[in-house]
Amino acid sequence: MTRPCCLLLRWLYSHVLGWALVGAAAAQGTNPTQIPYTVYVKSQRVLLDVVVKDKKGTVVNNLDANDFTVYEDGVFVKVTSFESPEEHTFHHNSGLLDNAGDLAKIDSAPVTILVLDELNTSFEDMAFARQKVEKYLDSQPSVLPQPTTLLVASNTALQTLHNYTQSREELRATLKKHLPELPYKMMHGGTNSASAYLRMAESLQSLHQISVASRGVAGRKSVIWVGKGFPTVNLLLLDSRSSALMQEAVQHLTGELLEARVAIYTIDPASNVVGSGLVASPEELNDFEGQSDGQPFADGIKFSTLAPATGGQAFFARNDLDNELRNAAEQGGNYYTLSYIPNDTTRPSGSYHHIRVTVKNPDLVAVTRDGYYTMDKGVGSTFDGLVKNIKDIRGELEAELGSAALSSLAYNGVDASIEKGGDNALTLFVRSGSLNWTHSDDERYRAEITVLAVAFSSKGKILSHTSKEMQTQTKGHIGNPDQKAQFAIHLPLPMGTARVRIIVRDALSGKIGSAEINL
Repeated sequence: MTRPCCLLLRWLYSHVLGWALVGAAAAQGTNPTQIPYTVYVKSQRVLLDVVVKDKKGTVVNNLDANDFTVYEDGVFVKVTSFESPEEHTFHHNSGLLDNAGDLAKIDSAPVTILVLDELNTSFEDMAFARQKVEKYLDSQPSVLPQPTTLLVASNTALQTLHNYTQSREELRATLKKHLPELPYKMMHGGTNSASAYLRMAESLQSLHQISVASRGVAGRKSVIWVGKGFPTVNLLLLDSRSSALMQEAVQHLTGELLEARVAIYTIDPASNVVGSGLVASPEELNDFEGQSDGQPFADGIKFSTLAPATGGQAFFARNDLDNELRNAAEQGGNYYTLSYIPNDTTRPSGSYHHIRVTVKNPDLVAVTRDGYYTMDKGVGSTFDGLVKNIKDIRGELEAELGSAALSSLAYNGVDASIEKGGDNALTLFVRSGSLNWTHSDDERYRAEITVLAVAFSSKGKILSHTSKEMQTQTKGHIGNPDQKAQFAIHLPLPMGTARVRIIVRDALSGKIGSAEINL
């Protein structure tokens, strides 16, 4: 039987990029079986958008080419072209921009793509974030310095709330009219659940769509993603095949974002951590590379890591969110562009190459992408033919649980039992040692399960059923593997219920256990 995690990874690998590329082809009137373009990450020329800031965080725009030194994999490379921030400025000679059709007027000037993440962020945190976005807009001039579009990543799709505009008032009015969705997918699963993998896939698909849609803009695209982002995936806890598929999908997507000149700025409105993901010194760069085994996605796929990987920045200070928005927009609109040809252009496919840019003045820091992957094949040929329908994948997952629920076999992959309390309340007990636990940065250990509960009559007829993804966590390591984790099961018990069967699947290992109680 195929592991649920592998099924979801297969969908992530194919559906995120393959489906989106075919969809883009169909939208442009081409043959859906043909990819409209092929992305080659392996290139003779590397293009860098570089933001320079002083110790106070103020952008510095008065440097020239001689102020910069570029290293790839620790070796000096010669800069072959240079553009100053002034060359990227949008001058309003042709009037203000107020729709996507006007983007041709801006030449290589940057644009801002503001995304509200309602897929991965709690309703309360998103409400707080919206207030801060309004405050940020209030602080801007009536004519925005950069064309800006407002998008929302919802439970169902990436949607445009307002097309590109320079009107602050139009964006404010659109934001006030928008009724946010409840993040029901997030509410039904934690970091290692089936729901979590699907949210990750959908978030990456949204970024892919942004890359495809904005390729016609010659300049830099700053994606300011306001929200929690998809859950972190610990690749060390996955089997080697699943880990490889996950890494390859993210590597290709990162390459697409870089080629499209998309820099991601992540702003987490729910974080209690104060600080940012800025690598501000050679020492901090060494620390970052050491923690990630030499590349951004070696050990895990973390949403905020997309920021330094694409040349953006990850912000975490909750109470200063409007200033973080302002900083992200300012950085996105004030950048130098450098290019170089690598000293060695015969690197193996899939290898990661670090980039480091320094400036003469030691009080200044240059921020650019952390590096890039080399790929022999284009994204189109890699993902062509891998399109899968998400309903089919979900159907396989549901069928796995359903067949176990209807079976008379005792499943012992997870050690589970049931107790019935007052008011027909059911409590599921799972032995801690039969679950797979993940360790988070705050010293907590978390386990996640998918539960299917079914009420049967004395003749075996199904009277009611419910399914839910649940999690439990503890502070510190679990010393006693026989300790029981408790889960409250809310299952209606209609008249005539004689038996309840519960199926439990560990989200990380895919192992299944069963428990029954006669009423």
